[in-house]
Amino acid sequence: MLDGEGGYTVWGKLFQADRSLAIGGLPLGLAHQLKLKRAVAKGQSLTWADVTLDESLPAYKVRREMEAVFSRPGTGVTA
Repeated sequence: MLDGEGGYTVWGKLFQADRSLAIGGLPLGLAHQLKLKRAVAKGQSLTWADVTLDESLPAYKVRREMEAVFSRPGTGVTA
């Protein structure tokens, strides 16, 4: 289980939005009490695909809506 920012198992990296979208980066603020689906190497960036996340959570919905609104269609790159 991930313990989120300020915890023992999670630390963050800053990426420009286009890179984060391109790799499917998991926002640090959503890394609280999530179960990993697979092993993640030390220093490897977490992605949406690495965790089991309740997609009905408001924070998940807002983040996905924000990504859709601010990305350039078909590119995964922000405006």
